[in-house]
Amino acid sequence: MAAIELAAIEVEDRGMGDKRGGSTGIWTKIRFDRQIVAIARTNKASRIYSDDVDLTKFAIKLGIEVVPTWELPLPPAKQITMEYEGKQE
Repeated sequence: MAAIELAAIEVEDRGMGDKRGGSTGIWTKIRFDRQIVAIARTNKASRIYSDDVDLTKFAIKLGIEVVPTWELPLPPAKQITMEYEGKQE
């Protein structure tokens, strides 16, 4: 299903005269980004997490929200205890 979705997206982009979809990356990277978004779309994902600029542009263009990792909440800090077996006076 994702392959069919990807093919439909690429046909649409070519019809608009923009084979690369506004991306400036190398063709292999563009293909990987599109595959990621096509897989997300066929699995009905409404959001993906990424810091990649080109992937973000492509996902937003197709209506998928993108959350950068720096916006994720930090996990709670764990208390570390250290035992010391030194000489006591």
